[in-house]
Amino acid sequence: MEKIPTEELATRIKKLQNKLKHKQIDLAIIIDNINLYYLSGTIQAEYLCVPQQGEPVLLVRNGVERAKAESNLKNIVKFGRSKEIPEQLNQFGSGTPSNLGLEVDVVAYQDVLKLEKIFGVDKVSGVTGLLRELRMIKSDYELQFVHQSAAQLELLPDLIKEYLTEGISELELSALIEAKLRKNGHVGLVEMRGLNNKITIGICAAGKNALQPVKTDALAGGSGMYPGIGIGPTEKKIAAGELVLFDYVSNYKGYHLDQTRLAMIGQPSAKVKELYQKMVKFQLELKNYLTADHSWADIYQQSLKLAEKLEVSDYYLGFGDNQVKFVGHGVGLELNEFPFLAPGFDAKLQPGMIIALEPKLLVPEIGLIGIENSYLITEGEAECLTTASEELIIV
Repeated sequence: MEKIPTEELATRIKKLQNKLKHKQIDLAIIIDNINLYYLSGTIQAEYLCVPQQGEPVLLVRNGVERAKAESNLKNIVKFGRSKEIPEQLNQFGSGTPSNLGLEVDVVAYQDVLKLEKIFGVDKVSGVTGLLRELRMIKSDYELQFVHQSAAQLELLPDLIKEYLTEGISELELSALIEAKLRKNGHVGLVEMRGLNNKITIGICAAGKNALQPVKTDALAGGSGMYPGIGIGPTEKKIAAGELVLFDYVSNYKGYHLDQTRLAMIGQPSAKVKELYQKMVKFQLELKNYLTADHSWADIYQQSLKLAEKLEVSDYYLGFGDNQVKFVGHGVGLELNEFPFLAPGFDAKLQPGMIIALEPKLLVPEIGLIGIENSYLITEGEAECLTTASEELIIV
């Protein structure tokens, strides 16, 4: 079993501890699976306790041997009752915290109250922002998985050409594509942060069905199989002449990338061709702003200028009440990581960030038009990780 190397974990822990010190947080207790895995190499634990100084302690209720087999952390301890935690941590010299850090965006309120009472702390502080800042810069170790994740999405155009036929349903087509992705190492899940942020492995949506507004943090995404999910493919049959959206997310050993391509059965109209070519050009021009001297918000503002220049403002990022105010987002262990290319984010891009750039149009009489690629920010020009053909796929 391949473990996250000890040196890699130590670097991540040290960077978190520096952030805790800056925020005067004495102890962070990590509960969320994504962060547990990132900082320990396993989710087979109840809590990861990271003091501002000293060694972290992984507390395991069940499956301690599995946790030891999966994690290179030194201190992996079995515990029974939560009230034992302070005493166990004292054995490792953690001391008594007065400011306790928790992932308050996802940890249940009752668990916050429980831990607050157990430690008798004066203050509880959120650490999710610190963790997201930490995870947004990918290490060389992580990039090896990112590149293998990218390889999954290279298959998409060939799969579309093989399976897209008149009368096939969005659901059936998506299932055929997903089966191939799974055979090529896709984990089978897409992780998103935030309450009610759910998404399928891919969105296959034809024509106007691609225009459906969704509760998930996305521009659009089909109706889904029932209102309780509200996103993804349906049993709608795909007809000739409909523009079909293929917005798929890879996931290799936890690392996601985001890519969108479009296809059609039969020849597209002159308007579809014109708008599609404009959006390919849009992507290429906007990509030039993915450098370390531009802020997250600046790239969004540049996209608005490009929309005016290319005369697509009326449909850019939606129309009517169905509009969004972001043109890209970070990807990594979650689909919606930092950074967000949106108003109000004045931080600059940094090498090691991975950005899914998705300038798209919602055209009422046609559907969604635009492509999406994921880029690695470097010291120079951004590297495009999703390299599948950007041509409109005609079958």
